Amino acid sequence: MGERRQHPSQRGKQNPKKAATGATKRTAGGRTLRNGQSAGSAKSGARKQTARATTARSGAAARPKIKTGTGRTRSGKINSVAGKINSGRPRKKRALRIPLGSAARRVRVIGIVMAIAISLCAGRLLQLQGFDSAAYGAIASANLTTKTPLLPARGEITGRDGTVLAGTEPAVDITADPTLTSQDCAGNYVGKLCGLNEATKIAQIIGAHTKIDMKKTIRTLTTTKQPDGDPLRFAYVVKKVPADVYSDIANELDAQNLPGIYRESNPIRTYPSGSIASNIVGFVNSENKGQAGIEWSMNRELAGVEGSEQYESAPNGSKIPLGESTVTPAKNGTNYQLTIDPSLQWVAQRRLDAQVAKTGAKSGMLISIDVKTGQLLAAAQSPGYDSNAPGAASADDLGNRPVSQAYEPGSVEKVLTAAALLDSGTATPETRVTVPPTIASGGGRIKDAEPHGTVNYTMRGIIANSSNIGTLMLARQMDKKTLHDYLSSFGLGKTTGVGLPGEATGTLPGADMKDYTRDQIAFGQGLSVTAVQEAAAIAGIINGGVYHAPSVIESASNADGTPVDVDHPAGKRIISEKSSAQIRDMMEAVVTRNEISQQLLMLDGYRSGGKTGTAQRYDPDCGCYNGYVTSFVGFAPLDDPRILTYVVFDKPKRGDSGTGTAGPVYTDVMDYALPRYGVKPDMKSKKWGAAQMDRPLTW
Repeated sequence: MGERRQHPSQRGKQNPKKAATGATKRTAGGRTLRNGQSAGSAKSGARKQTARATTARSGAAARPKIKTGTGRTRSGKINSVAGKINSGRPRKKRALRIPLGSAARRVRVIGIVMAIAISLCAGRLLQLQGFDSAAYGAIASANLTTKTPLLPARGEITGRDGTVLAGTEPAVDITADPTLTSQDCAGNYVGKLCGLNEATKIAQIIGAHTKIDMKKTIRTLTTTKQPDGDPLRFAYVVKKVPADVYSDIANELDAQNLPGIYRESNPIRTYPSGSIASNIVGFVNSENKGQAGIEWSMNRELAGVEGSEQYESAPNGSKIPLGESTVTPAKNGTNYQLTIDPSLQWVAQRRLDAQVAKTGAKSGMLISIDVKTGQLLAAAQSPGYDSNAPGAASADDLGNRPVSQAYEPGSVEKVLTAAALLDSGTATPETRVTVPPTIASGGGRIKDAEPHGTVNYTMRGIIANSSNIGTLMLARQMDKKTLHDYLSSFGLGKTTGVGLPGEATGTLPGADMKDYTRDQIAFGQGLSVTAVQEAAAIAGIINGGVYHAPSVIESASNADGTPVDVDHPAGKRIISEKSSAQIRDMMEAVVTRNEISQQLLMLDGYRSGGKTGTAQRYDPDCGCYNGYVTSFVGFAPLDDPRILTYVVFDKPKRGDSGTGTAGPVYTDVMDYALPRYGVKPDMKSKKWGAAQMDRPLTW
């Protein structure tokens, strides 16, 4: 009545608490007793259990048959008894059985699933082959296509006589596929020992023909992974190997069946003349891009246009022999012929170098110009550099001093002042001037280089004797704006357009300049010029009065020889022919005025004219004048000038006059140039020539 029924899931399980109190123990007769049970009660229970078992066996033999349908059956009783007997035994759990639907339903579900899958596949296929086919086709094509550049040949630079000043020799960059150069002998990638042997063999062959370090080559050939872990399929081994040297390397590699070495065209730029005209020609860097001179200013035209080859390639990158390929040819660069005469340039360079060494000058410059065209025949500087090895030169020497270095010209500038005075009608060669020993200007006093008392000079005598005082006294008679405008028309204060990089403009004070500035400008201080500016200006003044912009490019042509237009500006008149003739006459007086001038400045066989120059040198480091700039400019023949040469020295230590420092270089160069260009002599001797100058210098 008060008994609690056990849930089926708990049958056969003991309550932990009861289990704790129901601990068993054995008696001496071998029976097992529950905790707290006496031996007597245990015996009584055993007898009852034996009696029930005996009754059950006898009942089973004498049990009567029971009719079906009359209430509880015999089998039911048995099951009831068995259930009671087994109620304390644990039951096995039956497997969960999921009821299956009908076959038709299962077929419908499978069909729907298959239809959805097929629809998805069909949609994806339509996307790939229909809508995105072009994009994926391009990707696939790109993965199987290799595009390599075809480098154009850089244009040549030659002198006016055709001498090659800058050319190109065939060369290649040797490259490697490290996954191939590190193969083992069986052809598997990165064989640790045998693969290293392959790389060593390749490095030995390349090293035998080049100067590259063998250990460095082995590292390159055996480094097969990029930093991110991807395979490394390309690496440079050595650059700019002459084509014939690479051919020998390739033959040895093929003979030993060593794979993975390739080439890329990378021509070598060469300069056969070395340092001759290097400041004009310039040089290129390791990528064949111009860095100075014509190489820089005309780099785009010289470089040409790169082409390409696109071809089908195998997975290892090699070209498929019968695959499709498309070639866009490279367009080779433009060739340039310069106005520079290599032979004259060589003479000028050597003579300039020697005089820089002799005088201890910081540097020297020389310009030789064809006065009828403005073409530069020579443009030398010292120190210079070798275009084949620009890295060995200092930064200052890599420049182009004749066009980039501005300086105060000194007395050479008096030629320009005289031209303005004559052409403006302010003075004539016979104009008389009483020149005092000194003259006040800008709170100070100006004197001449050679001390003197009061002298009565003609204008010709002022120029011949290079009188600062006499020149500024004449300049004071001219309006400052007029002086400024003449100097500007001569090309001062602006670039000449010579076509070389780094050209300086120089400085020319404005028309509203101070009085003392005008005084200084008159004799070549207070303004600055470049050598090419000053040479071009004086060439225009003495050639009949027509200014020709200086140029260094004579002609240009395509690789096939067809000409390319080169701009040659027409000359412009800057002074009259009469004024030009008067200037030439006064400049002849400079070289014939005394025996020293005749000895150092006159030319053998040619009447000529010239002008010396000595100027205080402005030093930007101290912001003061420090040393001198000495110079000489001269031309010949006198009546029909053909060649003008201008020589400048910066801060000579031995010699402070243009006559002694620059004069000897001028005469040596002109003695070579005039016969070379077929100029006929017009003077029997220097003595005879000096006698032709019979016009008065004083009064």
